[in-house]
Amino acid sequence: MDMKILYFGRFQDIFGRTERIPSRYPNQTVGELLDELRARSPATREALSRPFRVALNQTILVEETVVLRDEDEVALIPPVTGG
Repeated sequence: MDMKILYFGRFQDIFGRTERIPSRYPNQTVGELLDELRARSPATREALSRPFRVALNQTILVEETVVLRDEDEVALIPPVTGG
């Protein structure tokens, strides 16, 4: 079962890519996916401990208990500033 993870801003530098298509296991939640990403390295743990947003299929999530499905698109979005 596949989905797509999109990395924006600082996450592109930390994960070394703009997107990834990992396999997932049945009934995996967004929170469990984030825990997997945090466990990859000290740098990913630190990056995912700072404020960021998660979008699922182009909708910002509030709950990490949402179960992922085939073909879902998860985006990790850091805070954005500009002027």
